[in-house]
Amino acid sequence: MCDVSFDARLFETFGTNTVLDELLSCHRGLPRGVNYMIIGDPGVGKTTIILDLLANVQAQQPSARILFVSAEMNEIDLAVYVERYPKFQTLNILFVEPDFDAESHNWNVFRDIVEQGWDIVAIDSFYELQGIIRDEENVRMKDAESMLLQLIKKQNKAQNACGLNTTFLTIQQVTKSGAFVGSNRLKHSITAMMELRLDNPKNIYSDRYIAFSKHRRGDVGVKLYYNLSATGDVAYDEKRFRQDEHIRHVQNQTAKQIRAYADEFDKMFSPQNQ
Repeated sequence: MCDVSFDARLFETFGTNTVLDELLSCHRGLPRGVNYMIIGDPGVGKTTIILDLLANVQAQQPSARILFVSAEMNEIDLAVYVERYPKFQTLNILFVEPDFDAESHNWNVFRDIVEQGWDIVAIDSFYELQGIIRDEENVRMKDAESMLLQLIKKQNKAQNACGLNTTFLTIQQVTKSGAFVGSNRLKHSITAMMELRLDNPKNIYSDRYIAFSKHRRGDVGVKLYYNLSATGDVAYDEKRFRQDEHIRHVQNQTAKQIRAYADEFDKMFSPQNQ
């Protein structure tokens, strides 16, 4: 690695000016050139959370090039989101829809636009986009996945018109049991797995939280609760987050003391001291 050099900008982050930044990476904010997969229970708010994140980054860094790719919802569907969250209306959005009455090639359009160069690209969802590519290009799902992953890898390494190390936020579908849908290759290609969950999966009205189950740039298992009932912004429960943070700190300190006492106990009764 001593022979490898990087642009210093690669280690800058995109901030949202919310407590979510502390989960996104240990350096606060969303890193450049990484791939975050977002999964969660149905109705938990995956699309809303990602759109809110993008809009907040755009507000903090207006020059950032941000693209949202919608392969599940059309303009009418997104209009409902904009009504509740007006800040979403200024985001660049690419709608990917199969045209059943003509021979369409959304893959070419998607690839050409992505290769223009973006700081952040969010895809909703990977599985749906993969299926559209499979059907239109008459390839296997495995091949469609490879096409997407190859394109993403090139963008991570700034192989685009703007020379930007693109970060991808990719929403992915889950099974009925809540497990990740996708190949091991896809799973291993991601930097972090962001999970949006309900405290009680059987109750859609139970508390909702974000936690990472895999994270090469930050902590795993730390919960951030949020609420979607307000209009305009996602409400993150920072007070609860700080309380949980304090509890984790106390637990860590207590564990260190116990280990220290155990080491002293072992020394007192070791054969050398008898």
